[in-house]
Amino acid sequence: MRPEHLDQCSGRGLSDIVFHEPGTPETETCPGDAETSVPDLHERIVRHCAPTLAGFKCGSMFRVNSDPHGILEQVSELEYELSHRGLRMDFLVVDDEGCLLYVYRPKLLEARLGDPEVREFLACYGYAARSCSSTLAELFDRFAHCPLMPPEVGVFLDYPMEDVKGYIENEGKCSRCIGCWKVYGDVEAAEKKFQSYKRCRDVFSRRLAEGCSLVKLTVKC
Repeated sequence: MRPEHLDQCSGRGLSDIVFHEPGTPETETCPGDAETSVPDLHERIVRHCAPTLAGFKCGSMFRVNSDPHGILEQVSELEYELSHRGLRMDFLVVDDEGCLLYVYRPKLLEARLGDPEVREFLACYGYAARSCSSTLAELFDRFAHCPLMPPEVGVFLDYPMEDVKGYIENEGKCSRCIGCWKVYGDVEAAEKKFQSYKRCRDVFSRRLAEGCSLVKLTVKC
């Protein structure tokens, strides 16, 4: 398996970033000014965000390189439907080439951000907010004003704290294992999680191909 490319973001512009759940990375692009079709957008969301759709993790990110106006309208309509299933979709970055999309579970993210270790960690990176919505606003502001990936972003993707810290402390080097992220802590636990995420993505992809809607696939929680 390949990583979700958090380790490749330092020093790179956001237009170069593509996030991935388990699987073979591939660039999300459409030729020219082509718009992403609704079925194509649904397939991409399942491919990159299945564990979040299933309620297994608090959030996922991926980039869509497509006509930004078309994708904005599609995501807005889809987010309204998915909000009733406890899911949110927000744009971290929108530029001439597309957008960076954050798909997340507010309740799970609130629990994650409420962890004392997480709060202390984020405070060291200048996060003053205590509420989930305010902390997210600070993250969005950092994406808006910085061309590089914030090093603390792994917190919002539900990566284990020891791996988030290990990645930063080791500058992305000397990891013990690479799957959906670089592992610096419990390899056995991480590999089990990688496999469960892959199984989830495979099941969701199959169900979507069989005609099940993205809304019905999304677990209500």
